[in-house]
Amino acid sequence: MTAPRLLVLTAARMRAADAAATAAGTPVATLMERAGAGTAQAIERHFGRVHGWRVAVVAGKGNNGGDGRVVARLLTARGARVTVHAVEEGAVELAPEIDLVVDAMLGTGSRGALAPPYAAAVAAIATARARGAHVVALDLPSGLDADTGCPLVDGGPFVRADLTVAFAHLKPVHVLVAGRAQCGAIAVVDIGVEPVDDLDPELSSDAAIAGLLPERAADAHKSACGRVLLIGGSVGLTGAVVLASTAALRAGAGLVTAGVPTSLNDVLEAAMIEPMTWPLPESPERALSEAAAPMVLARAEQSQVLALGPGLSRSPEAAALARHVVAAAHAPIVLDADGLNAFAGHGDALAERAAGVALVITPHVGEMARLSGLDAATIERERLTLPAQMAKRWNAVVVLKGVPTVTAAPDGRTTVNATGNPGLATAGTGDVLTGVLAGFVAQGLSPYDAARAAVHVHGLAADIAHARVGTLALVAGDVTAALPQALCRLQTAGSRSDLTPLPQTRIAPVLPDGSRSE
Repeated sequence: MTAPRLLVLTAARMRAADAAATAAGTPVATLMERAGAGTAQAIERHFGRVHGWRVAVVAGKGNNGGDGRVVARLLTARGARVTVHAVEEGAVELAPEIDLVVDAMLGTGSRGALAPPYAAAVAAIATARARGAHVVALDLPSGLDADTGCPLVDGGPFVRADLTVAFAHLKPVHVLVAGRAQCGAIAVVDIGVEPVDDLDPELSSDAAIAGLLPERAADAHKSACGRVLLIGGSVGLTGAVVLASTAALRAGAGLVTAGVPTSLNDVLEAAMIEPMTWPLPESPERALSEAAAPMVLARAEQSQVLALGPGLSRSPEAAALARHVVAAAHAPIVLDADGLNAFAGHGDALAERAAGVALVITPHVGEMARLSGLDAATIERERLTLPAQMAKRWNAVVVLKGVPTVTAAPDGRTTVNATGNPGLATAGTGDVLTGVLAGFVAQGLSPYDAARAAVHVHGLAADIAHARVGTLALVAGDVTAALPQALCRLQTAGSRSDLTPLPQTRIAPVLPDGSRSE
């Protein structure tokens, strides 16, 4: 069966989903029982049997506290020695010998500074954790904002969990960098609550992405596997072309041609074997000249995708070339790096293209700021929603790189990436992503599917490389070298429901009866 989709719902969207479930006839008590049963199973799956463990459940007065009381009852039935500490009834005092603390204080609707009893309870949990107790948070660690992952008030106290059990769906706190490190491992419990519509972002998974990958016919030939035309390069930036071109071939493209400044053509001929090179008119700065535009446009007509930007430089002529080509090309376009910088301050010009021409852009936060006019803080704050807004505005697929990378289509579909690690913070990894993305488009994937698949595969390759070389030593070439292993892994993942873990977390769907969704 198809692996369940993991969605990311804001607090308001989760409240609406809960309300819809109860309005349809599911009692709140039933939802609590399902949440508690799934939590008990997740605890034993993560920590092992709790028989004989000393467990403290710290419960608030709302539904989160109700969930905690169900957990207390079920863990008692499993042989744990459980005490329930109601925050509203007095100071929470946890014995030094506690093995496990369950944070059942506050749910997704929490706002504002913690009341003194809750702040004191957070401190008591921190003390117990420092003494060796495991901490499990129900839905999210108390004291964090569900939608931002930040403390409810700047500098305010919050729980640090070893395991967070998310009910029904993920929340932004579980995937945004500010919150997810505080969540520890993450289990998602299916409690039978579905979103009210299809507007929520989806978390990428191996199984889902595997279903998007290109397949080759038995009689395939190189032209049938797609032609990539990659335009870029300038003096000092030839490596970007090598990385992107090689990655496109590793992603399965049948033919890759790199159009580069004439004086650099021989250098690139020597630097890479499988991709072809194509010398083009250049400017005095040894970057591409706008005079190359007619040649590029003509050759793009014979290609399945045009990738524009790696190593292009910010020379005025190269920028003019990029704007000219984007406006007039009839092949799908992947625009990155200095191809994006050519539109700095004029992001809306991205929408001024030939009718029906697909565009995928892959900005990091700085490039998005230059395109949109928004500041970096706003972009990070709206990381999960801004890409869809810009995708609609520019009629383009938007890949906002970062932690996490978010891909959005003009129709509002959004995917939050679940792969990758800090080792990707090195020059050239974005060029590898551009190559993989172009390779997937060339093989017939839709721009949105190609983009979200490329981001996941790119991050998975980085995770594979990271296991070999670590964080500090990882370079872009390591990611390219790991692409075959990543693709092979995904080709066997379609029959599995296991999800690739986010950095520092493990996300595993858990049914109320403790079984995995298969």
